[in-house]
Amino acid sequence: MIKIDRNENPIFTNYDEDSVKHSLKIDFFKKCYLCEEVTRHFEVDHFYPQKYYPHLINSYDNLFYICQKCNKVKPKIINTNSNNEILNCCDINVENYIKLSLNIKKCKVDIEQIRQDKALDNKIQETIKLLDRIYNGTNSQSNSCEDLKQEIITEIANFKKLLGKYQTKLKNAVIDEIKEKLDIQSSYSTFKRWIVKDNKKFELFQQYL
Repeated sequence: MIKIDRNENPIFTNYDEDSVKHSLKIDFFKKCYLCEEVTRHFEVDHFYPQKYYPHLINSYDNLFYICQKCNKVKPKIINTNSNNEILNCCDINVENYIKLSLNIKKCKVDIEQIRQDKALDNKIQETIKLLDRIYNGTNSQSNSCEDLKQEIITEIANFKKLLGKYQTKLKNAVIDEIKEKLDIQSSYSTFKRWIVKDNKKFELFQQYL
């Protein structure tokens, strides 16, 4: 989950209007706020569900860009009360609290809490459970996580090839490409950003995170 700073301020009367969808595409960089896939096949998600928070149905701050797969996998009970609330990536930089890494040997995504915060710990744990469901299929009957993991594996493999070239005489030729892959607009950027954070050989790119 990447930090989203909303800049759009659409005028609308109903959340499914084109102006809303257009604004969400811009603010979220066409990325699903949960799995980080860049996609045009998206739906408008209510962070706080319509049934429980009817007064927020047409509040732009409550509308999120989500891929169709994640919208099906995400339990409807999420964010219905304080016990099952997740981190809001428009308010909090989730990357400061949760680490995502690809575990090739086990063919799964490792999701780890890296920072304690009494005020946020429950939300962090609920977010981890949701991401585990999305990336690894935990407590889900959907198979969408398998395709998602393959996409992440391919993206990470390509990124590591660029890092490999950076360590050779091709260094200057790939710097811009690496910076582009680390940008929050890139698919699954959180995974790539953690690879750089965890390796001192790539300290140069810390400034672009």
